[in-house]
Amino acid sequence: MKNKYDNCIQKVVIVILALPLIFGGANVAFGREYKMEIRKEYWSKTDQNDGKNQFEEIYKKDGKKYRLESVQIEDVKKVFSGDVITYDSPPFVGGMKGYGPNKELEKEGKKYTLQSSEIIQVTTEETTKYSETSILYRGVEAIDWIPEVAEVQVTNKDLEQTLKVKLPIVDYKEEGTYWDYQFSFPITVTGYRASTYWLGKNQISGSDSLIDHADQFLDYLQLPSRYYEITRVEWNGEPEKRDGDIKRKATAYGRKLVKDIRAVYGGEVKYPPVKAQVYHGIYEEKNSISPTGHYKYKKKATAIYEQVRPNRFWEILKWLQTRTIALMALLLLLSLIITLSKAAKRRKNKLDMT
Repeated sequence: MKNKYDNCIQKVVIVILALPLIFGGANVAFGREYKMEIRKEYWSKTDQNDGKNQFEEIYKKDGKKYRLESVQIEDVKKVFSGDVITYDSPPFVGGMKGYGPNKELEKEGKKYTLQSSEIIQVTTEETTKYSETSILYRGVEAIDWIPEVAEVQVTNKDLEQTLKVKLPIVDYKEEGTYWDYQFSFPITVTGYRASTYWLGKNQISGSDSLIDHADQFLDYLQLPSRYYEITRVEWNGEPEKRDGDIKRKATAYGRKLVKDIRAVYGGEVKYPPVKAQVYHGIYEEKNSISPTGHYKYKKKATAIYEQVRPNRFWEILKWLQTRTIALMALLLLLSLIITLSKAAKRRKNKLDMT
């Protein structure tokens, strides 16, 4: 009988120990059931705004009241409040000098101030760009021709690309005119006699000095006299008989008027893709800046609300009502324990009396 009595006592202790756990679970349930979150995006003139002014202190929903407990800022984004324009430099490779944005610029009558800049890594596409280069031709004679198409080397300075391409001439200019005294040409006379000889179809007297016929020599070579001048003519050796005819050679010396001409070759050139950089700058209208700050801050905030509970007892009662089956089981268990305890006590009293 003593063992049965001890068992009853143990059951009562277990129930008593279990009650805090049961109602502790209720407290956890209350924490989940009576809290709610509200998310909101808003703009602020300062980044110090904690977001509480964006939410009501008491929030009503489905007939229930909730009190603001805390606000958490999830994200802050700074944007400009005035008229904003951007600047992107041409893609470039190597040094950054000369590509960065100016501190101020003017567009459509408005003045803008640089607010921020950054360098962006890019890969260019195949680029078609007009390119030109020049070639200096020195000592060009009047009878010479400048090439109308030439293979030239062109460079895209921004991307540090150099290519060899064929381009047509697009312009030229004279950079200097001067006499070249290294002018000479050979002369051959035929039918040589002591008294006469032939220069082409022209008969020349053997007693004349060859220099006296300088213009005839130029005509024979079809060289204009205003660009060429013969200053002396010298015989080269004695007459020789060749092919049944007597011939004698001479050399004419003089000067020629030449020019240095710079020819410009240009056209559309395709440059291949290349890894490069771009300067990206952001400008804001100058007049929009105010003493209180010229930025706006976009924020995302989460408000944590807790339900307003007027009386803890009624909350527990309400919680118990939602769990009728568990409550009935608990009451039955308590009733059983009480009954067993009374029965054990009666048996004990009977044993003591005997």
